[in-house]
Amino acid sequence: MGDEEDDEIKYKLVPKGSDQPREEMSKWYTGEGKATYVNKDEYDGTYVEGNRSGTGVYTFYKNGDIYDGHYELNKKNGFGKMTYKNLKQGDDDDAEADDGEVPKPRGGCYLGNFTAGKRQGTGTFTYQNGDVYAGEWHNGKKHGQGTYTYGKDDTKLVGKWEDGKISSGKWVFPNGTFYVGKFQYNKPFGKGVWVFKDGNQLTGEYRHKPKPSDNDDADDAEDGQVKPDPQVWCRFQHDKSVTVQGGSAFIPSQD
Repeated sequence: MGDEEDDEIKYKLVPKGSDQPREEMSKWYTGEGKATYVNKDEYDGTYVEGNRSGTGVYTFYKNGDIYDGHYELNKKNGFGKMTYKNLKQGDDDDAEADDGEVPKPRGGCYLGNFTAGKRQGTGTFTYQNGDVYAGEWHNGKKHGQGTYTYGKDDTKLVGKWEDGKISSGKWVFPNGTFYVGKFQYNKPFGKGVWVFKDGNQLTGEYRHKPKPSDNDDADDAEDGQVKPDPQVWCRFQHDKSVTVQGGSAFIPSQD
């Protein structure tokens, strides 16, 4: 069966070294073979007792995406490479985006670990726009320690990620200046400190102000529908500037 198909849908499996499909399809089959599904997806790889298990290549006909890696019980599991083709936004529902975020331009590549079909453990996602996230994943989302590098200006978000968004860490600039503190909606929020390359530090607090929105019905989203993050302006209210020898950052209390 295909990745998104049920057991009722028929398909064709041709064992390696044969030019004839099995009448039983993959039932109880162990070995290498190539399957072609009714939706024109293809899998070329290893089967164990009728399941995709071991290494293989799965090509998604609808969008041209390709998975090359390890399977277990028909699910991506272990180390693999998932390549997403560059399509128009909206051509596919699997565009890489975390809950509440606007999906990034479709395309890119994930190289790393999977569990039960989802990104899990460590891995690197290179996006179509040149951004790169390298770090930990959980249940398909950025979660744990990781670094997100923006391709357009080489700035980085480095720190702890929760449910797809950075929650605390550093905002690092190529010239050596960085900000340390907490984050909300992937933007600085609350008390923190700017550390400059000359050793000077500026403490203060980031405050968010919602931007006007035309979506007045956002609070009335149906059950189960993910609300997008609110669009906000960030304003830094500085506290005091200090000079520190050695360049270690003073982190203000979050109380």
